[in-house]
Amino acid sequence: MIWISVNQRLPEPLTKVWVKTNTGKQTTGYVKNNGEWHLFCRRIAADNPVIVEWGE
Repeated sequence: MIWISVNQRLPEPLTKVWVKTNTGKQTTGYVKNNGEWHLFCRRIAADNPVIVEWGE
């Protein structure tokens, strides 16, 4: 999988992608229309991580 930095670009809104956090954890998620990330793993989301990369 090719990882894309969130500094380069974000995925299309509401498109499910793999994300990598600043702590090195990976899960699936998507970007909402307002630019916020939604992570499907509640345990990872509870830590309020910073998304650094994403991939399809």
